Amino acid sequence: MFTRNETVNTTVTQGFEDLITYHIVNTSLGAISTLVNTLLLVIFLSYRPFRTRYVLLILLNVGDLINSMAIVLTGLNRIQLYSTAIRTMTLPVRTSVECAIEPWLILKLIGDILIPVSTFWMGVERFVAILFPIFYRFSVDGKAVKYLIVPGISLLFVFLSILVGFYLAFTENHFTSFYCGRKAAFGEGFGTFIYCCNITCNVASTVFATAAYFKALNLSKTQPRMQRQVNVIRYYLLISVLSTLLVSLPNAIALFQLYVEKVSDSLSKPAYWMQTINSGIHFFVYLALNKEFRARSFRMFKLVHSEEISLSKKHSPEGCETPLRGSAKTLTARTA
Repeated sequence: MFTRNETVNTTVTQGFEDLITYHIVNTSLGAISTLVNTLLLVIFLSYRPFRTRYVLLILLNVGDLINSMAIVLTGLNRIQLYSTAIRTMTLPVRTSVECAIEPWLILKLIGDILIPVSTFWMGVERFVAILFPIFYRFSVDGKAVKYLIVPGISLLFVFLSILVGFYLAFTENHFTSFYCGRKAAFGEGFGTFIYCCNITCNVASTVFATAAYFKALNLSKTQPRMQRQVNVIRYYLLISVLSTLLVSLPNAIALFQLYVEKVSDSLSKPAYWMQTINSGIHFFVYLALNKEFRARSFRMFKLVHSEEISLSKKHSPEGCETPLRGSAKTLTARTA
């Protein structure tokens, strides 16, 4: 919200038409991503085995859904802002506090933090499951650490980060950019923290998932049951790699732009679209690489006959393993 406007000339509003077109595209992508993530959440929550097995994927899904909704609201806000400016030749005068309490910015902040944190835990969870199977089997899988502590720590981190952001906005309240944004509301320091959080968490998750994948791939040569773990880690790894390419890279560009030099719109705008696409692509990753998820999805929408996709009770569901007797090298952990 804002309290007053200032009159501007055509020099200031020049290029606003292009910005409206840009935000129409981004809003459309955000709307598609919102629908996809809503569908994904329904699939996860409507099937009890998924609710217990894919805790971190659900946490990531919630973050993607919030981020997608924020993208839509941001786009609508900017379209209205630029359209009003062209029509009335006025722009709002805003303070950092007025920007900080914008609903779309709060939702964007939640998504910007929850998504990389969830991705980070996914990489860590697979790394521990493969390299420390006994510890994972008896101390993590099916325990409070997985269902309560890790999600709780993630949500607490998000809450504390937002609390710090609001503290900065309220204690250093000042007039700022009319279009708001993280930098305008919370300052360069907090914006840097968000960028670094995204880059660090996504890259770390990729490193952990890659190490787990090659370890599991090597073990699968002598332990056939480990192939299930390879299949699971494959889509965890793909999610981490996509997040690194579609989120960390754009954030690195934004960080460069913040402190070094402004990047051309031809690079920065597609980079923002890449982040939007990343929030809606995970459904298709699971559909392509997770056999049980694909079967459940098809069953829900009756794309194939239920008897053709029924999972035999005689077989363990994808990603689950029967405990093996013997040393740590022969004990396979169940997946999330």
